[in-house]
Amino acid sequence: MTSKITPANILLPARMSLVTDAFANLEIAVLPFPFVQVVADFWRDIKQVLYPSNNKREVQPPYRQLNNALLACASTLTYGFESLDFDQERNLVLYQALAVGTLENPLKTPTPKQIHELIRIWAQEWTKQYRGKGKKDQVNSVCDRFLERIAVIPPDWEWQRIKPETLVRDINAQRGLGFQAIPSLLATMLHGKKCIIDSGQQEQEIQWRKVQGGGSGKVGLYVVSKPFKANYTDNNGKEREGYFAYRLDFNVETQAGRFNNNDNLEPWIFLHLSCQRYPHEPLLDGNYGRDISVLMGMNKAGLSDYEVDSTLVRLVIENNGKEKENLWRLQLPEPLASFKARALEQPENILNNPATLGNLNNSTKWGDRDEYYLIHVEGYGYEHEKHKRGHSIKTGFSFLERGDIIARVLEPLNGVLIPDNPMQCDIPTPSGKKVPLAMRDYEFISRPRKGWQLYQQIATDAIYRALQGKPMHIFLIYRKQDTCETVYQQLRDVFLLNENQDFPAHITVSKILIDNAKLLEKFNTDGLKPKDGSKFDRRMRDEHQAKRDLWRTFLQQSAIPLINFETAPHCLAIIEIGRIKTKGVLPQQNIKGAIREACVREGISSQMIQPVQPKPSEKEDDEDKSPAYSKQTIGRVMNAVLDGTLRQIGALYGLPSQVYEQAKIPKEIAQDLDVIAFCRRKTSQNQGDIHYALAVRLRATGAVDVLLPDANDWIPYTQAGIAAGKIFAEARRDRQENKKRLQSKIKLSGTELVQFAARVLTKHLDRPTIVLIEAEGWRNGRGEDNDGKIWPQLQNENLLAKRNVLDFCHVPGNTCEYKRDNKQLQNLLAVIRIRTGKETPQYITNREAWNEDYPARDFQHLSSFYDKSAPELLHYFSVGRLPKTQKAQDEMPIPELYKLGFQEDKYGANISFKHQQMVEMVPFFVHPDFQTEEALKALCRVPHYLRCSPAWSMGNIILP
Repeated sequence: MTSKITPANILLPARMSLVTDAFANLEIAVLPFPFVQVVADFWRDIKQVLYPSNNKREVQPPYRQLNNALLACASTLTYGFESLDFDQERNLVLYQALAVGTLENPLKTPTPKQIHELIRIWAQEWTKQYRGKGKKDQVNSVCDRFLERIAVIPPDWEWQRIKPETLVRDINAQRGLGFQAIPSLLATMLHGKKCIIDSGQQEQEIQWRKVQGGGSGKVGLYVVSKPFKANYTDNNGKEREGYFAYRLDFNVETQAGRFNNNDNLEPWIFLHLSCQRYPHEPLLDGNYGRDISVLMGMNKAGLSDYEVDSTLVRLVIENNGKEKENLWRLQLPEPLASFKARALEQPENILNNPATLGNLNNSTKWGDRDEYYLIHVEGYGYEHEKHKRGHSIKTGFSFLERGDIIARVLEPLNGVLIPDNPMQCDIPTPSGKKVPLAMRDYEFISRPRKGWQLYQQIATDAIYRALQGKPMHIFLIYRKQDTCETVYQQLRDVFLLNENQDFPAHITVSKILIDNAKLLEKFNTDGLKPKDGSKFDRRMRDEHQAKRDLWRTFLQQSAIPLINFETAPHCLAIIEIGRIKTKGVLPQQNIKGAIREACVREGISSQMIQPVQPKPSEKEDDEDKSPAYSKQTIGRVMNAVLDGTLRQIGALYGLPSQVYEQAKIPKEIAQDLDVIAFCRRKTSQNQGDIHYALAVRLRATGAVDVLLPDANDWIPYTQAGIAAGKIFAEARRDRQENKKRLQSKIKLSGTELVQFAARVLTKHLDRPTIVLIEAEGWRNGRGEDNDGKIWPQLQNENLLAKRNVLDFCHVPGNTCEYKRDNKQLQNLLAVIRIRTGKETPQYITNREAWNEDYPARDFQHLSSFYDKSAPELLHYFSVGRLPKTQKAQDEMPIPELYKLGFQEDKYGANISFKHQQMVEMVPFFVHPDFQTEEALKALCRVPHYLRCSPAWSMGNIILP
């Protein structure tokens, strides 16, 4: 291995093609759940008996409990009865179990008779919660009828065999079964296999093991290695140790326009390597409200007559704050006890003794005991020498280790997977003096240099331009003097002011002391806990309202009188709110939301900040000196100030038109170009049940405007935060049932989302425009109205065929397909679909093949590549530069370290390796003037170059 790394603009994606007949001798079997109608009838009848006046009351069948119990007994299954599809005629969700087998790990399925017995016992457990409630005779009658129907095993109910090659030929066959079955087959093929990686210092033997519950989604299989123990000396000279495993996921993805000879989408197999860490010390703090995952391995059958293998099964311990003790999720021990299966270990024992309940040291004398491995998640704290600390092993792997492992994995899968070729590199991103000011950040603008007055003017002009000529009034609302002084100084630094300079004429700063301690008190629970359910929730709502009103009164008395309403300034409050995380205080007691709502209702934008603490004095005679603050504290405060003064108003240090010209957009178009991006936010019921979207427009002049879904006109970005905030504040009054919002302005249906997109594209473009939209959440919406359709044109199977139209045939108010020559769309240069996350592959640099022994490093600049796998559509990939927080990752010898390796005084286990993910951009509905390959790349360079923010100096943002 060479000691010097030279950067090369080569990107090799970790995606593979499948050999068509690679699975010819393998097995796939599915078993439909035969009682969906029986369960639905019971669900309907029990609701009518128990809740006759509330037809919308939820009574959810506990399928997850059944599946967890089933897998705890039968680890040879790939997954239990998971949702498969929706039967429109019967209005029922269909469920199906899956099992796969290879020559070395053959198919082992419980018989339908065995599974039926478990289903029957599960149904009995389910009905127990209803007996004794309401009108007992009616309830018992409904329960008895249900159990009688469940007790009859359906005729001809058998495992159904499916040829794997049919799923390779058509990935959407069998209702998309291949998306789970193919990764599970690959994991099963790798199960038990060994490979050797060599860091140059030592060889490591990796033996792979299947894991249930993760694969290409929430279900399926992935593989992990045996645990490895790492010892090292940390940066403070302390000895550390910890355990980790290599985790490898196989994910099936498709690519727009990439079809096989059967005119079906040809699947890619993404290989995703990650570091799975296991704790060996007692868990003191989990993440509040987040369940705890445990892997269980059975070394003898949980039930007699059931097959068992060494597959690990993912189980979940509840950690929702509703109980004092941790429990298995969905009361898993009860059905297992009814099954007469071997009992699970008590959750508390696992959390307190992870070192003894998991075979972390790979002992050959473990015997037939069950294994339990607690999975570490960021934020967990463990007991160590009467103190709390996090996990000792840092996350991620170097490019070198990633490349070595994938190369070794491909060896046993030779003849099954065909590695992809390197992607082609686009032109370099502007660097040095060629970088437009609109791509610069605060760190560059604030550097000490001659002629600093020029950059001071640039900083002032950027904010003035973003405010569209309006003044700005900043309220510094504080409790502690240290916070006030530190924030005030960082505000001055934003404008690059020297000691004797005042703020620019259009900027006013007012300091306001929080003189009432009650303003900062956490919500009072009055002794209630989350387990008290609706009483606790009602108490928190009342506390929120009281705190909001208290802050409104404070603002009306202290801040509002200082505003010059004749100039209509943009108002920003930077507010010290106290510590967000405090021991013994629940997250629901956080007052930030109430303060933010108070500000919104008074027309003031807000930025919260936690208290500032000076560094302790080292000497007694230091008491008379000015307080000093740590670099981390100054950085935290500056980030908050930049967020409020730059990001919240949409400021850029230069004109976007200069960026567009650098992207090779013709000058006459660049100087008038708009870029519109659709932004969408969706949360679960437990996080507010929100589904909202808006459109943001960046003009060539730097002006930023927003269009809200229920508005007819664009409004300045500075006004949009207040407008949207008021909509969300009013939504606190939404009627809800079981935490589901009903007819809410902040929960848009699929139809409302696509109507909004269609309206923006067809009625709100008055200049040459590029439109950006994410595929995720816009192409379809599970559980939404309109048969789950939002904008199906964005789906991979449809985009090529419809690349020259806008298909809104299914959209009320449009119901048509817009052609490219439609005069209404003359200004639309292109729509660019964006994909991120697991829909884009991992990669390695500086290698053209996985088995090449070349050094690798992260990209030092924003880089871009394009792919010709589907030649009729340009697939453009953007990769961010190495963040400054990861700069040590690029310093020798760290790029050459394996997790168990060390050189000099550097240990791989002490390095957090984080590599930038790829962002895919695919232009469609392209204007005739931009349909050449070079013009298409120019269009994609626009959002690629816009992956920067003046308020964020650490690296590139994911989305423009």
